Order: sequence, then C-alpha cells, then structure tokens
Amino acid sequence: MREVERIKKQILRQLIKNPATFWELINYQDSHIVSFLQAIKELLKENIIEYKKPYFYLTGNIKILPYKDPGCLNCSPFSKDSYWKEILQKFKDIVKDRPLPTSDFDQGFVRPEDTIKRVAFIYERGDLEDTEIFILGDDDLISLSIALTKLPKRIVVVEIDERINKFIIKKTKELKYENIEVYNYNVIDNLPQEFHKSFDVFITDPVETYKGLKLFISRCINSLKGVGSVGYMGFTHREASLKKWYQFEKFILDSGLVITDILRDFTIYPEKDNQWEDFYKTYRIMKEFDLDLPTVDWYKSCFVRFEVIEGPKFLNIPQPKSLEELYFDDEAWATPLPSFLKKEVK
Repeated sequence: MREVERIKKQILRQLIKNPATFWELINYQDSHIVSFLQAIKELLKENIIEYKKPYFYLTGNIKILPYKDPGCLNCSPFSKDSYWKEILQKFKDIVKDRPLPTSDFDQGFVRPEDTIKRVAFIYERGDLEDTEIFILGDDDLISLSIALTKLPKRIVVVEIDERINKFIIKKTKELKYENIEVYNYNVIDNLPQEFHKSFDVFITDPVETYKGLKLFISRCINSLKGVGSVGYMGFTHREASLKKWYQFEKFILDSGLVITDILRDFTIYPEKDNQWEDFYKTYRIMKEFDLDLPTVDWYKSCFVRFEVIEGPKFLNIPQPKSLEELYFDDEAWATPLPSFLKKEVK
C-alpha cells in the first residue's frame, strides 16, 4: 500500500537525524495513527529499525540516502543543508535564459527559491523518490529542478508552449538526465491514452477560471494510478474567491480525493523577472481603478496537496470551447489579453 510506504520514508527521514520515541515520530508523518503504527511494525519486521524502549533506532540494514534537510520552508529554507543550496544554485544557473511569459497562455513563473521549496516539500512528504511524476504546464520549470535531485523514476511534462518544451529538452540534454519526457499538449484536448492511470504524482498550476480549474485538475486526476496517488497544485486568492475555492474543493472531494495540505502564499511571482509591464495594459483591475504599476511582488500562490482516497472518479465537467473561455471568467482581473483577442478588439 503506497500510503504506508510513504509513511515509512517519513519515519526514516527523522530517524536518520536522531532516535525518537513513538510520540515524537508521529509528529513527522501525515497519516492516521493506525497506518502510522502499521508502518512502524513493518519497519521492525523488516529489521530496518529497532525499538529500545522508549526510542526507535535505525539498524543500519538498509541503504538510505543521506537526509536532505530543507530547513523551515516557511521562514528560512535551505539554511541547514548544503544539498538544497546546491540544487538551488544549479537551478538558477540552468534557467537564466528561460523563455519569458507570453500573454497568449496566461503565463508567469515563481521565484527559483520557491520552485525548490515546492520540490523540497514534495520530498518531505515522501512523494519524490522512485515515483512517476506527471506535470501539466511547466512555466516554473519544476521538471528541471526535480531532475536535479535525480530521485524520481520518471518525469513527464505536457505543455502547450513549444518554447518551454524545447528549453526543457535542451537543458535535460545538458544535464545528461534521461528520465524526462516532454510533449506538446493543449489541455482542451483529451489526455492521450498512454498517460491514463500511469502516475503516482501530478503537479500543476492551473488556470483559475471555474472551467479552467476543473479541466486542468480532471486531466491530472485522469493520470493517477489510484488510491494513494497524490497531486500538487498552485492556487491563489488573487483571482479565486472563497466561493470558487468552495466549489473546487467539492469537486476534489467528489472525485475521490482529499486535501491534506494548504501552504498559504507559499510561492511568489517576481514582477521584475516576469517582465509583465505590457500585460498590465489589458488587466481588468487597471481599468476598474486608477493604479500605477506595482513596485512590490504582490501575486502569490498557495501550494495545495491532494491524495486519492477512493477511485479516483472521473466526473463529467463543462468543456471550454476555446482558450478565451478557458482563461477568462468574472474573477480574472489580473489575466492578460492574448494576442489573438487583441486583434479582435482592434
């Protein structure tokens, strides 16, 4: 059962630092006490850990990767461990010449530090090693940051922007990393059959319209193997009201998933690096009120984790007929007008 295997990783991740009691270990895993106890018993039976009351210890009978401590991900990440500092520096180096966002696909990327924070959180939750990962849309180039860890079994990126796809392919060749596959894909199209029920983990930053949210996540849910598989997504409060959150959470529950974590404003979109100045000319917020361009990084995203409890169930959802319908609803006040719509306006 994948849940118990993941809990084992979380337990070992703590015991490699120091022995711990049952009550200390339970704070560092995210399962019900029954599953936690099952994981403990299996590790004892496998002679991977031993119990000398009141402490659990590693026996040394398993080869464990050195623990990579990201530090406090909400305050001073990567302050304790040179591994994550090195991953961050390598990531910054390889994305220096990344493609800039285009308004045609409602793009923007988070800070490199925040991309690595996301990867470190996925690692902390035991969802990185030996997993098959599906990434729908990769403005943030999280596929490359994950590749730098060399921990997953397989990474598949599907992305509409061919510039990003070519960039990822180029950089993976430079890294000599062979476990990434990259495909041109428009989310409006059905998910290719070969990706159905094939992955342990999905990662996406969906369009935040009512239709876009459900479409992106339904494609991702379709990619998951089943119970115990997990998903991660960025989700904001900037263009998603609580009513939209409420309806989306109902959709998640009806699909057989549960939300396990919401890290509020976990990632930041840097204004300077994204070079969004021209985008603001078509933002609805700029037309509703007389505003100067921002001088601070104001667009932030929560990081949300889901886990499949049953199914998952594939629900019928309204399909947008065009990219315009995908990108815009009454709450899209900071979404740029794509070039194909600008021509129509003129």
